[in-house]
Amino acid sequence: MFRSKFPGLRIAAQLAQERQAYSTREELMPAIKAVAHLSWIAALAIAGCIAALPNRAAAERPSSLPTTCAQLPAKLLGGNIKYANAQIVPANTAPAPQFNNFAGTPPSSAKVPVTYCLVVLSYSGTPANDPTPQNITIYVGLPLNSLDGGTTGSTVDPSFNFTTVEGNWNGRTEGEGGGGCTGNANVNSAGAVANGFVGSGTDGGHGNPADDPHNTCQQGVLSVGHLNRQYIADWVYNGPQQEIIWSKKVAKLYYGKVPLYNYWNGCSTGGHQGYALAQTLPGELDGILANAPAMYWTRFQTAQMWGQIAMYDIAQEVIPAAKLAAVQNAAIAACDKNDGVQDGIIDDPRTCTFNAKANICGQAGAPAAPACLTPTEADAVNVMWDGPRNDSGKRIWFPIDRGTDFQFWDGNVPFGLAPVQFGWDLENPAYYNAGAFPGSYPGFWGNVALNSTVSAPGTVTTYAAVAQAGSNNVADLTDTFDDLDAFRDGGAKMITVVGANDGLIMPRGVINYYRVVAARYAEGSDHDPLIAAGFADRSAHQPSDRFRGVQKFYRLFHAPGVSHCGLGILNHGSLGPWPQSGADFNAVINWVEHGVAPSEVIGSGNTAAPAFIPGAATTLTRPLCPYPQTAVYNGSGNINNAASWRCGGDLERNTPVGTPLSGPPGQPVACYDVLAKFKHEVNGPLDYQGSGVNPAICRGDGPPQR
Repeated sequence: MFRSKFPGLRIAAQLAQERQAYSTREELMPAIKAVAHLSWIAALAIAGCIAALPNRAAAERPSSLPTTCAQLPAKLLGGNIKYANAQIVPANTAPAPQFNNFAGTPPSSAKVPVTYCLVVLSYSGTPANDPTPQNITIYVGLPLNSLDGGTTGSTVDPSFNFTTVEGNWNGRTEGEGGGGCTGNANVNSAGAVANGFVGSGTDGGHGNPADDPHNTCQQGVLSVGHLNRQYIADWVYNGPQQEIIWSKKVAKLYYGKVPLYNYWNGCSTGGHQGYALAQTLPGELDGILANAPAMYWTRFQTAQMWGQIAMYDIAQEVIPAAKLAAVQNAAIAACDKNDGVQDGIIDDPRTCTFNAKANICGQAGAPAAPACLTPTEADAVNVMWDGPRNDSGKRIWFPIDRGTDFQFWDGNVPFGLAPVQFGWDLENPAYYNAGAFPGSYPGFWGNVALNSTVSAPGTVTTYAAVAQAGSNNVADLTDTFDDLDAFRDGGAKMITVVGANDGLIMPRGVINYYRVVAARYAEGSDHDPLIAAGFADRSAHQPSDRFRGVQKFYRLFHAPGVSHCGLGILNHGSLGPWPQSGADFNAVINWVEHGVAPSEVIGSGNTAAPAFIPGAATTLTRPLCPYPQTAVYNGSGNINNAASWRCGGDLERNTPVGTPLSGPPGQPVACYDVLAKFKHEVNGPLDYQGSGVNPAICRGDGPPQR
């Protein structure tokens, strides 16, 4: 479970009082105990039948009567709810402003193509005199019930083929996550309400869900040496927790029925929040879609600074964007065939070892000026690709991979949230004030060196020292842990899709997390239910079983040629395969409600898109496969047609198409994901266990490439 030391984590006692729906599976748990005396085969058979039952609320029981939208505030006010408002919002119109001292106003763009009931609540679970009082705004959008004009028994959205159970409601809830440091007030951002779901969002306790994410993050430090820990905790997990709890309560009040199924849908910060919910609120959700999760927030946001520091310390300049685009495309051209198919997409960028020195002006095959690199620029690019390291050459966090665009790493200043993270790391708001970032070198970057061997004028600290400060000061609030026991044992399911060229969150971090979780739940491990119950022999399991256990409840899908949350690769002008039209969310629903674990999710993309955003005409389709599998070309047929591909191979073993590749010299790809131990970034031992790899197969973290 999420570590109990976290502030504001009062959820266990609260759930005991507030949870009103009990699943069929929970009611039948006594039956499992009752068959304990039977043979283990019989017990497993009965337990298996119980596990196959849908994890749904007992909607068949007698229910209370529905209530109108206008009557909801009076039934919600009181206790921790300090403000409640409800209004019927006509189709394709913006909600009326909320004039009060508690709730933020939904943005004017939050329009829904159907008429619905919008409820806005303000939740506070802290004392009024608390120095950082809690103020979480929750938005709930409800398809009209029968009293307000909804039609029971109709089909709301043919793609789901759900029949409404009360008014226009399909019986399900869909919590939606935020982005950056902001929340999400658009209850239909994923099409939830329009598709018959109760949709919900929260501002995460920030007061204004539409606030600039840079300014919102800045509220995370109260003063020098004092983080606003309540504020950060509300954004990461308390806000989403209350969103889920209260959206279910509001649904029961409005429809007179408890929800059949409850889901979460988020990307980036919303994906991160999905993982936090899996750990802290496991019994309240049946399925989670958590794409491109911004997990390990402190670590990857700090790593966003590495590019600027490398350019300043090594190249002594900002490398022009045109040069970075040229070397990015050179890497794609050099490594495109690593997966056996030349299609402009590197299936696994971790296998690419292209050296930026090949683009030095005058080298054979290098581009002409002004796109070619100077020797120091090439060194800087190689260090950016290699990723953050300490004085001993030990990796601190993951790099961006070759072929990934530099949009989050280039320019005078890093991606906007990274300087704020430095302020959190060092507990000092001065580091993210505008004056600390004049927009030109040397400015702030003269104060931070790659390592202590770099004699940059005015250097006051090293990157590793800042990273270790972040681990000590704030990572406990933002990290994601591998304990998903309660989530798994409750029968819930989770899917994550991550772009292999995500330059923001570093997909190696997500893959590494999945590898660690897979090791925890591997067949034959201590957390294997059959081993724990004495029904199986650990010695019967082989290393090849390492992902079977986790894939029973949690699957990671690898999307080659895709950047953050479905964006294409900017400077390459292409968009790899990414689930469109809710294919990934449909996969979660199908897994939860019908027991069909997804063996693939079809993605759509455009290899010649002039734009790098979703919505361009589809020119390719391809199956996305559950990690460690990847799409393997059948050897014939159109390479841009999903029918020409199948899921196979093993990305862990560097064999995407079934045969060994060159890859990083001398070791499996996984060995390059070994880090220094957290809180020992400055000069700590390597953490093989935390990387989910066997040290016997690794020579240690390889030397930095220059």
